[in-house]
Amino acid sequence: MLDPRIKLRHLACFLEVTAQKSFGKAARSLSLTQPAVSKAIAELEAILGAPLLERSRRGVFLTASGEVFRRYAGTAFAALKEGLDSVGRAERDGGTTISIGALPTVATRLVPAAVIAAKAEGLRATIRVLTGPNDYLLGRLKEGSLDIVVGRLSDPAMMQGLAFEPLYSEEIVFVVRQGHPLQHRSSVTLHDIAAFTVLFPIQGSIIRPDVERLMLGQGLTALPDTIETVSPSFGRRYTRMSDAVWIISRGVVLDDLEEGQLALLPVSIDRPTGAVGITTRFDSLPRAAMNRLREALRRLAAELP
Repeated sequence: MLDPRIKLRHLACFLEVTAQKSFGKAARSLSLTQPAVSKAIAELEAILGAPLLERSRRGVFLTASGEVFRRYAGTAFAALKEGLDSVGRAERDGGTTISIGALPTVATRLVPAAVIAAKAEGLRATIRVLTGPNDYLLGRLKEGSLDIVVGRLSDPAMMQGLAFEPLYSEEIVFVVRQGHPLQHRSSVTLHDIAAFTVLFPIQGSIIRPDVERLMLGQGLTALPDTIETVSPSFGRRYTRMSDAVWIISRGVVLDDLEEGQLALLPVSIDRPTGAVGITTRFDSLPRAAMNRLREALRRLAAELP
């Protein structure tokens, strides 16, 4: 039987700390004090008789016991959320809510187009969209805050308990403003780019390791002038206002390229690609509204250039 000492606040605090990797951020997210969150975790560890979290200068990390418990705690929390949502839908005469996690690369084009298409085909649902780093979104998916994530395939440890369906491969591109000094060259090297400010993906972003390997393969260990960001709005505006070179996934700037707001540099190297797809929990319950949205995502992804 379930130990009656385990309360919902224990699970909520544990799942939020693991998602945020910080007691302070978790406390703010839950509108609690940090001591209250720490106390809840300590009580949970005492009940289970095992340490669940480790603190270090780099943040908060799961122990082996914590990783196992998160898998089941997230499932339980998700099932409870589904039950509460079902009651709410019944009260609202059949209404439903779909919570989508989307990387910025897909939140600007694929996801909006898929939602429009699904609604045109009869989808009746409230859509909630959360954007953020890939691993953050997957953590939210595991705990049940999200129903689906449209993003990149993560490492095996992060994908435990999750199912990934690939949709397409996305290329890393180098873009500049119209009229940039490098724009009309027949070929551009990374050493040419190093002469300008480079908008570089931040540490922890999904494309950062690919870009770093790309640089090292060309003998570049560092760039002299970089701005680290994955913000589409900042990157778009800064690039259009300066001679900066923006390294970004093609999906983020596809509309800008098609509309002539930005230009693609002919970088003479093999640029890496990564799988973009739909991630769901293995234990997620099939829903007609979700299936309609997934079908729209599949169809529109197949039509991407």
